[in-house]
Amino acid sequence: MLSSSSSKCRSVLWLGPTMLEQRIELLTRLLLLLIALLCGWGLFFLPGTIPIHYSLSGSIHPDLTGSKWILALFFLLALALYGLLTLLSRWLYALYHPFMTAPQRAVHRYRLGRLLLAGLKLCLSALLAYLSWMFIQGAISGLNSWIFLGFLLLAVLPSLLVLLYLIQVRRLP
Repeated sequence: MLSSSSSKCRSVLWLGPTMLEQRIELLTRLLLLLIALLCGWGLFFLPGTIPIHYSLSGSIHPDLTGSKWILALFFLLALALYGLLTLLSRWLYALYHPFMTAPQRAVHRYRLGRLLLAGLKLCLSALLAYLSWMFIQGAISGLNSWIFLGFLLLAVLPSLLVLLYLIQVRRLP
């Protein structure tokens, strides 16, 4: 439903979340819980100083160590990104509205934008969960080179989502 409010001077589009958005949101919240659990476990059981830099082969650079509190930083960063992207998805239509040319395109573009933001929340939460796990695994037993393949995949995934979004927006009628 499109409506305009003169007191707020912005247009509003009220659309409920799709089933896909709800599932992505659930996965993102589960990843946030996983990051919290990894952070809590790491803060209680890891030594005060852990390795924070690795080569591509998985070997540790002994001169580059840091505090185990970096795990708490990952959790706080995940919460901040989740909150900011959620806030942006709620104000998305107000940002899109000045650039809309046809009302029939508004719903599709708005849904695509919300889906992109939900996907970005999921990818960034997965990346931070993976980084937390990597630091814990590296502090306990070291890393193998195959672990970096997962990191590189998760690091490239947000860019691929944005590219897919731009392709889908160009296909809109």
